[in-house]
Amino acid sequence: MVTFAVSSVERKFCKAAPTDGQPITTLKEFAKEGCKDIVQAPDLGSVVASQSGFVRGVIEAYNKHHDLVLRPDDIWLAILIQFGFFRASLVKHEGKKELVVYDIGTLYSVDFGALSKQMVDKMDEHLVDPSIKHWVLPSFSTTTDHDVIVGSVVLMATMKKYFSYKFCLKCGIPHVTLLGTVDDWQDIRRRLDKLAKYGERMQQWTAMLAPILDQFVAAAKGQADVAFWDRICSRKGGGSGPSYLNGWISVFCVFNDEGQWQGDKMTRNVLQQRPDANPDDWFDVVETEVTYDYPLVDMQDIPPGYLTVDVTIDDNGTEYKALMFAGHMAYSVGDDKASIAPSLSWALALKNGEPAPEETNPFGL
Repeated sequence: MVTFAVSSVERKFCKAAPTDGQPITTLKEFAKEGCKDIVQAPDLGSVVASQSGFVRGVIEAYNKHHDLVLRPDDIWLAILIQFGFFRASLVKHEGKKELVVYDIGTLYSVDFGALSKQMVDKMDEHLVDPSIKHWVLPSFSTTTDHDVIVGSVVLMATMKKYFSYKFCLKCGIPHVTLLGTVDDWQDIRRRLDKLAKYGERMQQWTAMLAPILDQFVAAAKGQADVAFWDRICSRKGGGSGPSYLNGWISVFCVFNDEGQWQGDKMTRNVLQQRPDANPDDWFDVVETEVTYDYPLVDMQDIPPGYLTVDVTIDDNGTEYKALMFAGHMAYSVGDDKASIAPSLSWALALKNGEPAPEETNPFGL
């Protein structure tokens, strides 16, 4: 673990109100798919619900002068969630294959986290590259079983174009703190090499990610580049025009929720005072094209930090349609009330309610 100063701004306490209940109830798919009962979900404690708990948490910390706590698991799974939107061709078979795992128990007693890990094991024989499971799943010094479950559901969602999933049950029994070790952060950096093998677009994204992850490794070694960390995010534009997210956090937003690339916009036309203008004459301006180091992502286009996947549950002959969620669906406020950390989670909800019409996330987060 390493903590380092980034900015001279005064550290402030977090005033964001924790969300009552499970964060997934605030997500658009929960209402759109008619989800009602939450069968299983870990208790995250006091968190603030957000459809992009990692990116929005960073923005909140940056804008409100809070410390930031990041784990290797947060960064790696944020990369995988974006990879899940990309949807590369990873399987041997044509069409969609149903995978089934069995367990002893009932709808409300079985461990769906353990079943998710079994489902990922089932994928191995159908993958072009069987080692992808070990590459995807987090295995850092900070990794918990909870993180492995999140990673498993993320992999299921990444592969949902090629597989359908069925659980069959039978009766019976202002600082940044980088958690983990230097090896953990180096491990993430090494994993990028494989990401680059999935085509030209992945190579483009990897080229953006590599120098960022190099900075994580350097910071973990106690060699934090404060200037880099101070450029984590910024907001460009606004007023009557679009408002853009910039800074290196935007590299975690290059695929939208439809898998479309949105990482090419690096320039913006702005009005700047002419070099030879009277310093007091702010109306003597010229339109200038400004180029940025990182993508400009419209604030309205920040992608979700989670993935969803449909599953069918055969509970001793009774079938249920359900939806699994996994990823960053919230961020937590530390015990010191002055730090923010992205919060990974997963949940399974029955689709036993009435589907709601599509609408913007009412929380706007």
